[in-house]
Amino acid sequence: MEKPAVTISNPANPKKIPAAIFIDNVEEWVTRYGGQVLMEALQESYSKYKLMEQQILRSREVMRAKIPEITKAIEIIETLELRQEQDTLIDFVLADTIWAKGKVLQGTNTVNLWLGANVMVEYTFEEAKELLKRNLENANTNIRSYEEEVSFLKDQIT
Repeated sequence: MEKPAVTISNPANPKKIPAAIFIDNVEEWVTRYGGQVLMEALQESYSKYKLMEQQILRSREVMRAKIPEITKAIEIIETLELRQEQDTLIDFVLADTIWAKGKVLQGTNTVNLWLGANVMVEYTFEEAKELLKRNLENANTNIRSYEEEVSFLKDQIT
């Protein structure tokens, strides 16, 4: 017996998540494919949707965790801008539980940002704020996209 197609491609979805089909005449499907084969296909589809949902939820939470870090970095840069005319003592994070004291000298107008993959780049205060604000906007956009995808997946599951 052939395996039934219980999903269809969905070109409108940017992640190409397939849409579940609605089985309006269950009796016809059971007669055509057999109850066991149909149930296996539906269970496989359900498992795939649940896996996708878990991955998207995980990605959304990772993105949500970045927002406070980005916001805090913007606030720190704004504080440094205000204190440019004087030396400022600051506690720097070296690792999760290791801090070091440092002094930002007056007239300093640049910061170094970790970009990832062991890359650090020096920016002026304005450039750094602009980059961080763009990253914050992208993070919020990604979160909205993840929420739409989760909503779509829940519709397909139910």
